[in-house]
Amino acid sequence: MNLFFSAFLWFLYGLSFLISILIVTPVFVLTSYFDPYRKIPNYIFMFFGQSMVTLNPGWKRKIIGLENYRPDQKNIVVANHLSFLDMPLMATLPWKMKWVSKKEIFDIPVVGWLMKMAGHISIDRGSARAFESLNTSHRFIEKGIPVMIFPEGTRSRDGSLKPFKRGAFVLALGGNYHIQPIAIHGTFNLMKPDSWRLNLRGNLILSILPPVNSADFNDYQQLQDHVHGIISREVEKLKASENATVD
Repeated sequence: MNLFFSAFLWFLYGLSFLISILIVTPVFVLTSYFDPYRKIPNYIFMFFGQSMVTLNPGWKRKIIGLENYRPDQKNIVVANHLSFLDMPLMATLPWKMKWVSKKEIFDIPVVGWLMKMAGHISIDRGSARAFESLNTSHRFIEKGIPVMIFPEGTRSRDGSLKPFKRGAFVLALGGNYHIQPIAIHGTFNLMKPDSWRLNLRGNLILSILPPVNSADFNDYQQLQDHVHGIISREVEKLKASENATVD
C-alpha cells in the first residue's frame, strides 16, 4: 500500500512542479525588471513547493509559537534537518524566505531551475568561495527578507541533531542579525533520507522558538552553541510529547 501511495504522490508532486515551472518562467521574465529580489517568482515557487505536505490528508501539520517570529527584525532562520520534506514543510510558514542550499540542489532539473528563478542562494561547500556566496545573503536580509539555513549542512541519517556548521552564525554576527531558531519534528518518520517511500500517516510539527540576538554574544562559537542547545532541547521535548501521546 505504501509503495502505491508513494508512487501516486510523487506523480502529483512531479505534476505540481511541472505546472509551477510553466508559471514561474514567464513571471520571472516579466517581473525581473521591477522585482530584483524575485519575491513574486519565489512566492509562486513556495506555493507549489508546499503542496508536497498539503496534498496528503493523512499528514497533520501543526505550527507552534508563531508569535515568536518578529518580521520587523533582520532574521536568519535556522532549523534542524531531517528529511527532504523539511523544505516543503517550512514553505507552509506565513512568511517567505530565501534559502541557502548546497549547489547540488540547484543542479536538479526543474527544482534547481525554479530555485534559481526564485532567487535562492547556491553555496559550494567544498569551495574556497563558499563564504563569499554566503555573504550574498546580506542584501536580502538588509531588505527585510529572511534567509533560511540548515546549520547541520545536510540531513540527519538517524534523526538526531548533529553539530552545527559556523556559516549562519558568522553571518549573523557580521551583520548584527537575529537568529530565528525552529525545531522540526515528524518529517524523518514520513520520509527517511535516501528513500523515496512515504508513510501514509503522521504528524508534522514546526516549533518556532524565541529569536536570539547575535549582539548578545562575543563570538560565533558561543552563539552557535547557544542556538544548538535551544533547538536540541525543543527537539527532545517534541519527541517526548509524541511518545507520551502514543503511550
